[in-house]
Amino acid sequence: MKDLPDIKEIKQLEKISQKEGSGIVYEELLGIWKFQFVWKKGSDEIDNISSSILQVLSAKLELKKNLEDPLNFEIKNSINFGLFNIIFLGNASLKGLRPLLPFYFEILNVNIGNFPILKKTLKKPENKKMPFFSLIGLSKEDNWMCARGRGGGLAIWIKS
Repeated sequence: MKDLPDIKEIKQLEKISQKEGSGIVYEELLGIWKFQFVWKKGSDEIDNISSSILQVLSAKLELKKNLEDPLNFEIKNSINFGLFNIIFLGNASLKGLRPLLPFYFEILNVNIGNFPILKKTLKKPENKKMPFFSLIGLSKEDNWMCARGRGGGLAIWIKS
C-alpha cells in the first residue's frame, strides 16, 4: 500500500491550499484515479462502510484531455459490480488557485458487460449548483490525490 496521508496531514494540506493554493496543475490530474477512502463532513474517522462499498465497486474517476476544448477535461465516474457497470460521462475544468474542479455529467450509461441496458442524457446543473472537488493535495511520488467535495466530505484516490 502506498503512503497515504492521514486526516491531520490532509487538513494541514487543506489549510495551505486555501491560503496559497495546492499547486495542482492540469497535467497531474490526467489519468485514472481509483477511489480509496472517504471521510464524512465534520468527521476525522474514515467512513469504513462507504469506503468499503466504493472499493468493492471499483469506483474510479477518470480525467482525460478534452480534444474539442483543450483547457478542460472529459470526466468519467464509474462503478462496477461483476459485469454490471454504471458510468457517468461529462466535462470538468480547473478554476482558481486552490484549484476547484467543477464538473457535470451529460450521459449516464448502465451496461452488463459490453451490452448497454440504459443510456440517459442528463441536464447540466445551473452554475451555482454545479458539483465540484476542491483539490487539496496530490503526491506524484505516492500517486495519491485528495479533495473535498461540494457536500463537505473528503476523499482520497490512488492513480492507477
